[in-house]
This record gives sequence, structure tokens and C-alpha cells, in this order.
Amino acid sequence: MNPVLQNIKVVLVGTLYGGNVGSACRAMANCGLSELRLVAPSPDLTWAFAEQMAVHATGILEARKTFATLDEAVADCAAVVGTSRRGGLYRQHSSDPREAVPGLIETAAAAPVALVFGREDKGLTNEELLRCTHVVKIPSSPKCPSFNLAQSVVLLCHEFYRASLGPGPLPSPEEEVSPPASSKMRQTMLAHWREMLLETGFTDEARATHMMEGFGRIFARGAKTEADMRILMGAARQFRWAAGRRP
Repeated sequence: MNPVLQNIKVVLVGTLYGGNVGSACRAMANCGLSELRLVAPSPDLTWAFAEQMAVHATGILEARKTFATLDEAVADCAAVVGTSRRGGLYRQHSSDPREAVPGLIETAAAAPVALVFGREDKGLTNEELLRCTHVVKIPSSPKCPSFNLAQSVVLLCHEFYRASLGPGPLPSPEEEVSPPASSKMRQTMLAHWREMLLETGFTDEARATHMMEGFGRIFARGAKTEADMRILMGAARQFRWAAGRRP
């Protein structure tokens, strides 16, 4: 059992159909992944059909974890990878999975990584994408650009499986002095920065969400570890303290 692949968590948000859940389990088993997390699945989801489609991966289905919110589902994850077909606000900086996966595999050698898939009918919301450190868009034909949910799970999981095979040994978790920061810690840091930017007058409430999307993207490219997050939180607290002392 590949310990790196065991750190890849598949997260399905607001899933509507049991067939897609079961098919996702089978895709995970094909690619050496084992942990499925569901966020607020539809109450009408047919579990019998999910079991039927899982085939030999019913163990993954039975061991699934269910959460009320995306924040809870990814709290322990150092990287959160959102999937999106659409363009527009918060989605224009998406990358090809094949470009993003090698770096994410390195992260998974030391800490959990979440692969987040949205609803069958409308995908992930902008607010949910703000919780992601990475956004990927699977290349497809412009004539038929949208993949089925289960197909998307197959394609992205297989990219991780391929990357886990080589070409060289993966870095050891002990090589990092500070462990990768969790999603929960990252959100705490971003909350500190939001308050600091408001208190110092750098932005206002009307523009704060858009501003934080930009800062979140910047931090995701460079700040990865718990030590990074502590420095950024400390800076934000100090800036807020200084702003409060202004005459």
C-alpha cells in the first residue's frame, strides 16, 4: 500500500446521485486511494445504487466519512485541490492537473491532500473555491467540455497514481523542518490577514472577499508550512496592533 496515495483524500461536495459515489469509489480503488469524504450529500441519494456501482470497492464506500461543511472535511489537509470546468472569477488561475500533480505528490508525502469535486449540476461555488489552495481544470474538447463527476474522479485520481510511480524516490517527510500547514491553519491565517487589511484601511468590506482571493492565491504558491503560517499570522497581528496605536 503506497503511503503517499493513502494521503490523497477524495472529497465529494453535495453529491446528488448514488451511482457517481459508487463509481468514484471504484476509481479510487483502481488508483490506490482509500479515503472518501462526503460533504452534505443529497438526502435522496440512493445508497443501494452506490454499492452496486462500487463493485469491488464497497469497503471504501462503507468506510466513507460525512461532514456538514467543506471546511470540516479538509481541515487536516495541507493542500486542497478544487476542480472546475467553468471560467470566471476565482477560476481564471486554474491549471492543468498534469502540471499541478507532481508538486502535490510531494506534499502528500508529508501530509493529507484533498481532491474536491462539486455537485453534478453546478460544481463548486466561488466560496468553496476560496477554500482551495489549487484549482485544476481537466482539458477537454470545447464541443463537449464537461465531464461526468465520476469521470472527473477517475481522471484526476489516475494522474496522482501515475505520478506516484516515479521517476525517482519521493521526498521524506523528515526533510521538512516544519510540517505542511493544514487547511484549518491556513484559513486561520487568512482570517487574520483579512482583519488586518480592514483595520489598516488597505481594503473595505465591499472589496475584502475579492482581495482575499488574490492573497490566498499568492500564499498558496509560496507559503506551505506551519512555520510559514505562524510568521504570516504574527505579521498580521502586529500590523493590527500598530494600526490600533495610530493617533
